[in-house]
Amino acid sequence: MREPNWMQKGLNRFGFWGFVILSAFGLAIFFLVYPLVGMLSRSFLANDTGKLSLVNYVDFFRLPYYFNTLKHSFAVSITTTIFAILLGVPMGYVVARFNIPGKKILNAMVIISLLSPPFIGAYSWIMLLGRNGFITNLVRHIGIEIPTIYGFRGLILVFTLKLFPFIYMYVQGALQTFDSSLEEAAENLGVHGLKKLLTVTFPLIMPTITAGAVVVFMTSLADLGTPMLIGEGYKVLPVLVYEEYMSEIGGNATMASTLSVIIKNPYLHTGADQ
Repeated sequence: MREPNWMQKGLNRFGFWGFVILSAFGLAIFFLVYPLVGMLSRSFLANDTGKLSLVNYVDFFRLPYYFNTLKHSFAVSITTTIFAILLGVPMGYVVARFNIPGKKILNAMVIISLLSPPFIGAYSWIMLLGRNGFITNLVRHIGIEIPTIYGFRGLILVFTLKLFPFIYMYVQGALQTFDSSLEEAAENLGVHGLKKLLTVTFPLIMPTITAGAVVVFMTSLADLGTPMLIGEGYKVLPVLVYEEYMSEIGGNATMASTLSVIIKNPYLHTGADQ
């Protein structure tokens, strides 16, 4: 039996690229939407009964064991973002505006630093500044005892040096495409030096700095490898999610799903802080 003419025309109109687009949407739904929906629905199930319940969310905000990890995560992410801005903005400005020696090498090294996986980067810092690290032993021989890299201070150090390249590259790119005639006009009006930077240059690139700060904040908030190796007693939310999923003494998959939803939802973050 011959296929109806209208159906044949519809298939011809749909074409090869139509099937490609449809397949791409199908893969996105299967690999992205389906796991997210499954995680969200599981967060509303009680671990013992399997029935719909808000007990996981109530336990998170009620029990210090869970809620303190959110405070720790915010403390690390906010502090890291501030230090990354303080380091990345001046560095990006100097590289973009001045012809310093080794600029190309510096840019390459900054970009390469972003390629390091979290576990490898954290382990490298442990090899340098750990309790038996190379630099630690080196300065110990001359009678200097440096602070430990483990805990809150170590997380801030590692995250700042790992993530400030985002701010650096954003600022450098913005300044390279910056309309210098605006600064020239400000100088013609008598605005020079630091005042020109604060009133003309930085306000114009502030959206770029904000975008880089958001990337730094969210990356440090969701990082697992660095806090797991360096955090030790200073536990953050991603580490707790991993432990709830992988605990050898019996994890809580529904609570892990709840923690995952919370760390991915900025509105819950805001509400928790308030």
